[in-house]
Amino acid sequence: MRFTYRSGQRPLDGYTIKRGVGRGGFGEVYFAVSDGGKEVALKFLRGHTEIELRGVASCLNLKHPNLVHVYDLKSDSLGETWLVMEYVLGESMAQVIERHPHGLPLNLTKEWFVNLSRAVGFLHDHGVVHRDLKPANIFVENGTLKVGDYGLCKALGSSQRQQTRAVGTVHYMAPEISTGNYSRAIDIYACGVILHEMLTGQLPFEGESDGEILMKHLTATPDLSRVPTAFRDVVAKALDKNPVRRFSSMAEFARAVEAATALSSPALPVPAVAPVPGGQPGVPTQSYHPSPPSVAPVVSPVPEALPNAIPVTVPAVASSRTTRRDRLVDWSGALLRAPLYTVLGIVPYAVVTSTVDVSRLGDLFLLSVALSWAIILGSAGTDTRTADSWERRFRLGGLGLLVGMLAFWLDGWHLPRLASPMAGAGQRYVFGLFQMDTETASAAWHYLLYFGGVLTAGRWWLMAVKDRKDRLGLFPLIAMGFWGGLLVFLWPWMAGSPVAGGIVPLVIAAFAVQLASPWIEPPPPLPRKLRWRA
Repeated sequence: MRFTYRSGQRPLDGYTIKRGVGRGGFGEVYFAVSDGGKEVALKFLRGHTEIELRGVASCLNLKHPNLVHVYDLKSDSLGETWLVMEYVLGESMAQVIERHPHGLPLNLTKEWFVNLSRAVGFLHDHGVVHRDLKPANIFVENGTLKVGDYGLCKALGSSQRQQTRAVGTVHYMAPEISTGNYSRAIDIYACGVILHEMLTGQLPFEGESDGEILMKHLTATPDLSRVPTAFRDVVAKALDKNPVRRFSSMAEFARAVEAATALSSPALPVPAVAPVPGGQPGVPTQSYHPSPPSVAPVVSPVPEALPNAIPVTVPAVASSRTTRRDRLVDWSGALLRAPLYTVLGIVPYAVVTSTVDVSRLGDLFLLSVALSWAIILGSAGTDTRTADSWERRFRLGGLGLLVGMLAFWLDGWHLPRLASPMAGAGQRYVFGLFQMDTETASAAWHYLLYFGGVLTAGRWWLMAVKDRKDRLGLFPLIAMGFWGGLLVFLWPWMAGSPVAGGIVPLVIAAFAVQLASPWIEPPPPLPRKLRWRA
């Protein structure tokens, strides 16, 4: 990595460069010493200077123990702009995470994240959004975490205007940045990505290109299976596509992280973090012992050395809703709404076919509702679009067999009786348990295999997931009709109406399931021209 200036040069009056530290999109950073002996970091601004200066101006007079201090802005003899900053003798969080590919210890994660929340919360309290939070911009010196790189900071006025250019680093960019909307919520989203990375050692979204990663932030649901169970709801809330549903502040975010840590490991000390190879300053060993769980809330003390830190009140026992409870509420609501939407689906059929037979429409309603419930229950445990699963197919197929038995009964057939040793000629046994005549048994098999086969054939759980593309799609209706028609063609029915008794309720059920199931509207599409800084 070649720098513009070498050790010993004095491009800025009063400072001698010792070595280059790093390069970024906005300039070069050097370790330097003032004529009075003070060690500082000098940032030589190159390109997009107006953006950097605007961001630095927002933070020039802000002082907080967890923020890298900005001392001054100066110009050299050539008119070039230099930023004089505090020099952090340590390493970045990115370097620490790189040495821990499976995630940092939980208590260390908690301690560092609380410090991060104090720094970001301090910026927010002073009307500033960082806009480029990432582990590479977070440094650790003697166990103290400091947030730096204010080049993209933006002051929030009373009227937050939209911007037409997206800025930041793609792996940490909130979905709303694509529309130019900047608020404190984008920093909360970035901190959610950082928390995921601290807990797992991995980013929630990866891709072969920046565009692919951006699209995943816009449309994909993060896989939280690697995140410790107690933290999954916390990370999911921070990474919600809708900024309104995220944490309202960094203080609230920190409280949730502390509560999750207390539930996961209530009395474990923070393991030592290995020093940087090659003699570089590392992260000293830290020990943190959270208070034992109790009914009363615990207020984390603010050390005397951190007078501006944000005190965090932490409930010792978390009382947030669990994922299972959320799913139960969603399924119950969908089951209750399905009959209402089934009626809406039957009305067009009755009008087109001029059907006025209430008994026939009633049977169609019962069968369609049963199919809707079978699909909703068979989709249980799936909240997002997932890969194909034979487990779900077999579950749907088994429920389809029950629906087939209902259809068999609704069409006027008698349900089978238990087998009797006195069975006469022409009687057949089903599974060795039920007794019926040959014609009835053949019809029963048609009903069972028809509805069981249709529900096994397709990935019908995709109609009930929250992150489906549309609230009501046309393709599932066509797919249901196709599979129903295909089975009728391959195995003609010997009795009953294959259209009214089979295909029509399938299509109505597909209509009702989509409208009855919860749906989260996807974020707005990516603008045609989107610029970012990686």
